[in-house]
Amino acid sequence: MKKLILILVSLILVGCAPGKTYLIQVENFYGEEAKYSYDYLDKSLSPFQHKSSVYQMRVYDEGSVEKFKNQLMSECIKDWSYSGMLGFNNLSDGCVSSPVLTDRDLSENQLKKRDEFRAALKKEKDKFESNKAAKEKQIAEKNRQDKIAQLDVRYSVQCKKFKQGSSEYEKCLFESEKLAIQEQNKLANLPPTERYAYTCEKTYGFKKGSDNFKECVFKIMTTEYQMQAKLNETRIKELEARIAGMERSASANASYNNQMLEIERMKAKAMQDQVNFAKNKDITDTLLGMSQSLLSPNRPSAPSSNNFMLNCQTRKFGGFDQIQCF
Repeated sequence: MKKLILILVSLILVGCAPGKTYLIQVENFYGEEAKYSYDYLDKSLSPFQHKSSVYQMRVYDEGSVEKFKNQLMSECIKDWSYSGMLGFNNLSDGCVSSPVLTDRDLSENQLKKRDEFRAALKKEKDKFESNKAAKEKQIAEKNRQDKIAQLDVRYSVQCKKFKQGSSEYEKCLFESEKLAIQEQNKLANLPPTERYAYTCEKTYGFKKGSDNFKECVFKIMTTEYQMQAKLNETRIKELEARIAGMERSASANASYNNQMLEIERMKAKAMQDQVNFAKNKDITDTLLGMSQSLLSPNRPSAPSSNNFMLNCQTRKFGGFDQIQCF
């Protein structure tokens, strides 16, 4: 009995097993050639981009392969009969059985039209790339001219020995900026007192020990402190205004506590900045021999802005914004 059941199961499984599968495929070679050209083809051809160029069907009866192949071919011809692009009309003659293994699978007329279509696609791509390169060059030149205009404001004095607008003049502007960046990076790593002295001597040309030199050092130091104090004050007010309108709900407690902690940190930083200012002033007074009369209210605390202009920048240090003037 058990053997009979096994025989019956085997017969059922054999009867249900699928037969050989035949994949039928037809393609339109115009569509296949243009498939990877959408980026540079004219946007007016966008309807063409969404047209199918490959038609597939799976059948299990070898005798019906030819029938369904003709059906797919008719569908392809119908879809492509009224399509046109790049001067090519009625693209239904591009419908062929695929995969196309060699050129021998195409007729002489199809080969000719395919090669002409490839040439048209290449021409379109070359035009697109040329226009793209020209546009990028135009943008780059505009950016360069804008950059030169900015550099001209800052470094025209250093480059006045060259004719304005000449290649030598422009090269000088870019070189001056490069040297200025290098100097700023160097200054950023110096202790404050050394940076003040270096800036006043090397950048502004004041002789060490002269009144102008002392006043320059004092101006940089006090300007940095005043700007930093203002920055700290603004940040504290922003945080206080933010928590003032904050509802003390359970979900807002964490945010509220974080804001309060940030305020305390900023206040502590402001006090530390004040201590550092006093400390740096004492060191600077000692090193430079600055007289107490320099701090007198009856005497300007810094040279006239006509003598030199400070370049102050905000930099990130330890999570805080720090002011540095050069």
